[in-house]
Amino acid sequence: MARDTQGTQGTQSQASNIWTQVESQPMEKIVWGRLYGKNIKIKSLGTSVKSYRIIYTHSSFSVDLNNDEFSAGRGELNDLILTLNDLPEKILSRISKVHFIIKRANCELTNPVYIQDLSRNGTFVNGEKIGTNKTRILQNDDIIALSHPTYKAFVFKDLSPNEAIGLPPEITSTYYINRKLGSGAYGLVRLVYDRRTCEQFAMKIVKKNMLEVSAHPNTNLNDPERVLNEAKIMKNLSHPCVVRMHDIVDRPDSVYMVLEFMRGGDLLNRIISKKLLSEETSKLYFYQMCHAVKYLHDKGITHRDLKPDNVLLESSDEDTLLKVSDFGLSKFVHKDSVMRTLCGTPLYVAPEVLITGGRESYTQKVDIWSLGVVLYTCLSGTLPFSDEYGSPAGEQIKKGIFRFRHPAWQGISQRAKLLIKQMLIVDPEKRPSIDAVLKSTWLRDTTMLQKAKQMMKLDQMEIEEEENNFLEPPTKRRRH
Repeated sequence: MARDTQGTQGTQSQASNIWTQVESQPMEKIVWGRLYGKNIKIKSLGTSVKSYRIIYTHSSFSVDLNNDEFSAGRGELNDLILTLNDLPEKILSRISKVHFIIKRANCELTNPVYIQDLSRNGTFVNGEKIGTNKTRILQNDDIIALSHPTYKAFVFKDLSPNEAIGLPPEITSTYYINRKLGSGAYGLVRLVYDRRTCEQFAMKIVKKNMLEVSAHPNTNLNDPERVLNEAKIMKNLSHPCVVRMHDIVDRPDSVYMVLEFMRGGDLLNRIISKKLLSEETSKLYFYQMCHAVKYLHDKGITHRDLKPDNVLLESSDEDTLLKVSDFGLSKFVHKDSVMRTLCGTPLYVAPEVLITGGRESYTQKVDIWSLGVVLYTCLSGTLPFSDEYGSPAGEQIKKGIFRFRHPAWQGISQRAKLLIKQMLIVDPEKRPSIDAVLKSTWLRDTTMLQKAKQMMKLDQMEIEEEENNFLEPPTKRRRH
């Protein structure tokens, strides 16, 4: 009797533990995808599919995907166990223990769906072999074949919102369209993934009609060459501190530019999050910006819209590679040509642009002025020109009136302040060239130059040359 009682108590205890486990689990998980059987028959639930809901019809079945990973193969530990009940013997003999895995991180609908091929004889998506231990991105209605491209076993259904609606097939056939990264006057930017390599990119979508609406009256944005200006420029650029263009698709209504994705966000958000940057960090970032601008100027390109929003960071680390982006306002400048377009962001734009209203010529020195404003903002977290300072910002810019107001300036070196004053000279002819800025005494910093060398992969001789060539301090100017 005692043995029976203990046995009963043991059974009750086990049952209690089971119910505790069941109750601790969510009642219903988010279903993020579904696999439909195509030329495969799951005849009964049995042990073929574990912990997944199966829906049977008279001719096929579907499996709801609601875990981070879903595996299929002959092995008994798979979520979907393939047997002779499901596949012909000649096909089953070519199925691996774990043939493929489908996964979506954290079951989040905003994350892409990956399929990893773990088979000996191949897993195919839409007739293309993935490759052993390789991964690609699954999209809605993709067909998964096992061991041979003609044996189409499953159809995948993605239950997340379709972010690719309205995009051309040249884009959707190559890229998985993900969340919005940002937007501006000329369109928006989305995170996209190359479906075959799974590499992340930022896709800038520029609506041509939006360009026309926001155009200055003196510009001709109906000209196709004007619309593709940014793309043409970027396609031919290759520099560690300039954002690289991966792909471009030109359509009648929009231009789609696929650019390298910078995970660290933009410089403006970095400044805002930290309130201001240390002089050491500001110097590292500024040096890289100057190298990017020098590269552009040497190629006859003036950026014309340098600002923290258009400077991207590779990582969230403080010491990180930096890249200049957004060449929508850039233009090739030949020896006999001038730039007369009124453009640029008002608080960063050079005085000669505001003074002439874009009706007269100006030079690459407009970028030097913008660099000066960016450096001022990095070091203090404030702008040198603002309507909040008692007079319209535009008038302050035209006269070159600014002060080092913020308390942070008390701890900033005189060399940094002198360089800012030199760059923010109203007369562009007295403003230094980008080569002269790079030779400034403030940038004579061996530690910073070595960091930059590692990040930018600069040649050691180039670093040593820069260490030995510096701009003389500017003559004394009226103190602001």
